[in-house]
Amino acid sequence: MIAKKSDEWREDVAYPRSLVSVGHYHQAPGCEPIFDTMRFGRERIELMTGGRGWLKVEGEWVEVTPGALIWNVEGDQTIARSDWKNPYRCLAVEIATPYLRGLRRAPRLAWWRDAEEVNRFTEEAVRWAVDERIDRTGLLAYVYGRLLFQSRLWARTREQEALPEPVRHAVALLEGELSLRLGEVAKRVGWSVPYLHEAFRTHLGTTPHEVALRRKMQLARERLAATDHPVKRIAAECGFGGAAAFCHAFRERVGVTPLAYRRAATGARKG
Repeated sequence: MIAKKSDEWREDVAYPRSLVSVGHYHQAPGCEPIFDTMRFGRERIELMTGGRGWLKVEGEWVEVTPGALIWNVEGDQTIARSDWKNPYRCLAVEIATPYLRGLRRAPRLAWWRDAEEVNRFTEEAVRWAVDERIDRTGLLAYVYGRLLFQSRLWARTREQEALPEPVRHAVALLEGELSLRLGEVAKRVGWSVPYLHEAFRTHLGTTPHEVALRRKMQLARERLAATDHPVKRIAAECGFGGAAAFCHAFRERVGVTPLAYRRAATGARKG
């Protein structure tokens, strides 16, 4: 279940003020947890690391298992039921947000699918939280930022997963094989080119060409910022016909030349 961004969470809210607590909670077997209802000025993020529990979302019980990333704000209940034989375990991070009233920075329920990353992050967060030598502002930025990033990353992935399979396949082809012609993409997904255009307008609000160009530009920016490869080589690697076509498209899309973008991204001086 995922709500629309405008209804569920906001991007343009202030940063939290302080880190209240970080701990790895282990629910006792054979009993139900004593849950909390979040009060004003606090957020609690629960990242499931093991076992099984249930969370009440919009009046319905939702099962949560390892990888569940639960964002509790004012009025929300924390995990309120547990499997008595396989009790849940979770990283619990509480944040002071005295200026935030019932607004979400992230979806109520998201998922962090990489179990190894979840366990590694949990161990790091707890170890650093109890170390008095660790700067608290930096720790807050790291822990909160990572949880926020993973939650919003899942939301974006879910939007893609909700697309019809031929559309997802076409997007993967356009983003994975940069020199592939549109007619070949349509053939591989079993559609005509006009129908492919119609499906993209309906489900993505854009065109196949725009999806491909957006991916090419993303790769080009990555290479400009991370390598010293010549522009001609980057143009070829990113599926452009030549350096001139690449430079024209890049400037039209980004607003600066590829070399100017590189200088800004790397802090390099002209010379």
